[in-house]
Amino acid sequence: MTLPPALQAVLGELTVEHLLVALMLLVSVGVVALALERLLMLGRVRLSIGAAHRVVAAARTGTIEDAGRVLPALKGPVQPVFAAGIARALGRVKGDPAKAMLREQKRVGGAMKARTWLLGTTGALMPFVGLFGTVLGVMTSFQAIGESGQGGFAIVSVGISQALIATAVGIAVALEAVVLFNLLQSMSQKLARDLSLLVDELIELIEHERRAHAGRSAD
Repeated sequence: MTLPPALQAVLGELTVEHLLVALMLLVSVGVVALALERLLMLGRVRLSIGAAHRVVAAARTGTIEDAGRVLPALKGPVQPVFAAGIARALGRVKGDPAKAMLREQKRVGGAMKARTWLLGTTGALMPFVGLFGTVLGVMTSFQAIGESGQGGFAIVSVGISQALIATAVGIAVALEAVVLFNLLQSMSQKLARDLSLLVDELIELIEHERRAHAGRSAD
């Protein structure tokens, strides 16, 4: 299959730095897509934590059984955290409520931070990829000057300015990745703190109710 002449001409002019710039632009699209997916996930966690307040409020104003009746309305990523504690507190499942809730809480924390390391890695690597493209472009420019036997600032500056585009693109993609990484980390930490406060309060209420039952049994 023969390619059209125009396409052959474009492909013939492609250099390694052009391919690196195209790669970095594709990485930029991937960074945005990953950040959007993580933001949607954190949004689901936020809504789930908001609904979990009603479960804890039911235990605070009533009993753990009251919290268990509210629990079916709780949906989303944090539901297993409170379901694990309440099920063990009510004797439906064997085990320690506090340990079960903390274990499920760690799973939620891991899910919130999943794949965000890719953003941090991209932010660290892209400037070097761009610099590599620039170095290759400068080397190619000087090689062409040597072969043609022509020099001068006007000729050199054109090749170097084109080569520096790779560095500029690499820095731009790195900044994008670092900003999104820090934003996701900040949101994850805040949500993890909010979830931890709710878990601590429910554990306290479970232990208080257990002690109250033990005291009445002793009497």
